Amino acid sequence: MSRPTSLHHSLRKVSAGGGDGRPHTGSLPAYPGPAKAVRRPYAVLLPTSPTPPSRPPGERSDDDPADEGDPTIRRMRLEAVLLLAKTPLTSRKLAQLAHLADGTETRTLVRRLNQIYDNLGRSIRIEQVAGGFRMLTRAAYAPWLARLGHLPSAVRLSSPMMETLAVVAYRGPVSRADIEAIRGVACGELLRQLMERDLIRISGRSEELGRPYLYDTTKQFLQLFGLPSGDALPPINWEPLQEDEEFDPESIDPEHST
Repeated sequence: MSRPTSLHHSLRKVSAGGGDGRPHTGSLPAYPGPAKAVRRPYAVLLPTSPTPPSRPPGERSDDDPADEGDPTIRRMRLEAVLLLAKTPLTSRKLAQLAHLADGTETRTLVRRLNQIYDNLGRSIRIEQVAGGFRMLTRAAYAPWLARLGHLPSAVRLSSPMMETLAVVAYRGPVSRADIEAIRGVACGELLRQLMERDLIRISGRSEELGRPYLYDTTKQFLQLFGLPSGDALPPINWEPLQEDEEFDPESIDPEHST
């Protein structure tokens, strides 16, 4: 008969007693079961069902249908859009961004906001600039705002550039030949500098011989001077200018003439 293997020999020893020959006096220890999961401090716990964030009492949501008919909420949306807008926006564009009915409602709410600002003595107003609306500070506070470093520096123009710009603003679209005829000097370099500053632009060509370029002002010009459009330029009284240009030979004193 063959000798039992080591495995059979071990099982026989366990059933008979311990390795020291003594029989077992008690039962085997119970099976502890699977190891418990260790909860680490960095474990991510996901909620079973996401809960919407709570709103303070009295605050309304933009998705609430009741807000669409509230004029105060609609006015606040328009004010928020104007506060963050970096360029003038048309009434139609403001209506799209603020979810208003149309441009007519936009203009109505703008007037209402300006009334509130005037009644409360606010330092801001909504002005019509360059064909759109923009929230601006009042001109009286310009000296204090100039101390802020992030504001753009003031645009400085020489007297010849201002004269050329005035001719383009009042007579535009105007050709270079007409500008030089009015000023009496060449204006090619001045026109180039004004175009580099984005104050004038080429708006088309004339029907005259050679089809010269026509120059006109830009939206940057309207924003710089705070004008809603080119028609809002201050009027010029041409009568005193025409009287000064009239020349009367009899008014010359022969004694003081050279």
